[in-house]
Amino acid sequence: MAIQLNERDHLIFKYVEEHQVLLEKHIAWLIAADDKPVLIRDRLRKLFYLDYLLCERHKNTLPWWSTPTKPLVYTLSTLTRGLVGAPDTELDMSDSEVQRHFLEIANLRMLFLIDASEGFISELDWQTCRADRGVSQHVEAKVSFVRNGVVHRVGIINHPAVEGESLIDRLEAAMADDDIDMVWLVSRDDDEQSKLQKCVAQAVGTDSKLNGRLVFATHGQLYKSGMVKTRWQTVDQHNASIFVESIQEYEAKSCTHNRAVASA
Repeated sequence: MAIQLNERDHLIFKYVEEHQVLLEKHIAWLIAADDKPVLIRDRLRKLFYLDYLLCERHKNTLPWWSTPTKPLVYTLSTLTRGLVGAPDTELDMSDSEVQRHFLEIANLRMLFLIDASEGFISELDWQTCRADRGVSQHVEAKVSFVRNGVVHRVGIINHPAVEGESLIDRLEAAMADDDIDMVWLVSRDDDEQSKLQKCVAQAVGTDSKLNGRLVFATHGQLYKSGMVKTRWQTVDQHNASIFVESIQEYEAKSCTHNRAVASA
């Protein structure tokens, strides 16, 4: 049975190609109109049945995934890769760790979108950085947005390996980009974050100018509180003062964000 591909289908293909692998909830937020996620389950199933998308269950448990069943992940089929002119990838997209990395990056983008929909930020612009697109991959993404009248330009590094000099080289290369003011490093748990902070502190010292442009958080913290309301940390494990807001504003909006993530 053939179907007429519509504009929304091509948006789905665009975002799956950009992120390599996505969950249904990611796609719903990315193609949302009027800042509201859309119901697309039936359409995704149809695109899968007609070989436009590949669909499988993620093999492992994801700590931020709140339902008992393992999530369905979507990738582009060979048919669709040809249709949209997507370059070939050498990555094994069926590998659970490869999938997890890309899903975590998509999570961060979704959380930015949720913050924007709730009015915490505005003028959000996200750029996924991929080597096969000819873009420097010192960071996984570059994000700009406005918060309390201030423009923030950040680079996102997801689950960086703690490897001393190679990590510092990556951070310094990222900071050399004119369109980044800070780098946000996101770890998978508190232990990994602590090791990362100690690694950076030992390599460059706590007084380095580099440290003043780095902040740290975990996926669990971000998934619970959002990108803006999370208590980001500095290299020396103190709370970072990235955003200026009152405690009353923070507390008033915290419950709203948690409800949005749960229903996304």
